[in-house]
Amino acid sequence: MLGPLPPMLPMALLERPLDYLLAEHHRHRSYLAELRQAAMSGSIPSDKAKRIFDFLAFELPLHWADEKVNLFPSLRRSALPEDGLDEVLGRLNTEHAQDAVLVGTIIAALAAGLAKRRAHVPLAPATCEAMLGYAAAEAHHLAIENAVVLAIAGVRLRKPDLNALSLAMKARREASHVLHT
Repeated sequence: MLGPLPPMLPMALLERPLDYLLAEHHRHRSYLAELRQAAMSGSIPSDKAKRIFDFLAFELPLHWADEKVNLFPSLRRSALPEDGLDEVLGRLNTEHAQDAVLVGTIIAALAAGLAKRRAHVPLAPATCEAMLGYAAAEAHHLAIENAVVLAIAGVRLRKPDLNALSLAMKARREASHVLHT
């Protein structure tokens, strides 16, 4: 049995946006493990289903926007041709779009299951397949972001870039009213 799902990261960590993104990726891995376990068992306790629903429906879109709207464009401006980031960032944007389809399937299934107000949310085989597909794709995606994107960002982004990224990430969370610790 997996432990409790991790809470949202503290807003103060947004002062160091690359550290925030790396910590968020580690947090995502806990959710991916829970999705894999739920898919393998064919059901999920309602409390965890609710946390995963909230994560996928409200928190994950913020993270994707952080990357697509702010981090990736900033990196495209700052990277050198030899960094080879154009292809990597293009592939990651494509993967985000593909993952969004799987996430939509999972969100819909969890919402329908939670509406029944039972102790466990049963998962249809198609939902389990979507969960496993998303978990596998996202684990690979996170590995590339950590090893390539964030590593290059740490070298190429300057203080003004990081400040702008921090401000955008804070504003996005404040506007969404998603609560942090």
